[in-house]
Amino acid sequence: MPERAIPKNLDAHAARYWDSLREHRLMLQHCSGCGFVRFPPRSICPECWSEAFDWREHSGSGRVTSFVWYMKPLDPRFPEVPYNVSLVALDGGPVLVSNVVDVAFGGLRIGDRVKARFSDEKSGFAVLLFEPIGIA
Repeated sequence: MPERAIPKNLDAHAARYWDSLREHRLMLQHCSGCGFVRFPPRSICPECWSEAFDWREHSGSGRVTSFVWYMKPLDPRFPEVPYNVSLVALDGGPVLVSNVVDVAFGGLRIGDRVKARFSDEKSGFAVLLFEPIGIA
C-alpha cells in the first residue's frame, strides 16, 4: 500500500494527537472552560477562548454526514479507484475528514455508523480511517 502523507512541523498539541494515533487511540482536546471538543488540536478554544483543556480518549464511533467518491486518482501514489472522502461526525465530538474503508462503491450512505480504524504507515505515523459498522 502506498505511503500516505505524513504531518510536518507539528506543534505540541498536534504532536500529542498524532502520538495517540500511533498508539491506536483517538485522543481529543476537551475545553475545561466550556466543554467544547476541539479539533484540530490548538492552544485556544474557538468557542470561549479558554486556554485550559485536557485530553480524553474518544471511542472513535460516529456517523457519516457527507461523502464523495473519487473515480479518478488525484494522487499517483493512490491509483486504486473508486475511493471515498467522507465527513464523519464523531459521537459527542467534532466532524473529521477521512476515508471509510471496506465499503464498496455505492454501499455508503449518509447516516451510516462507522468506527475508528488505524493504519500504521512506514513513516512510523498512523492515520485515522473509519470502517463501517453493520453495512451490508
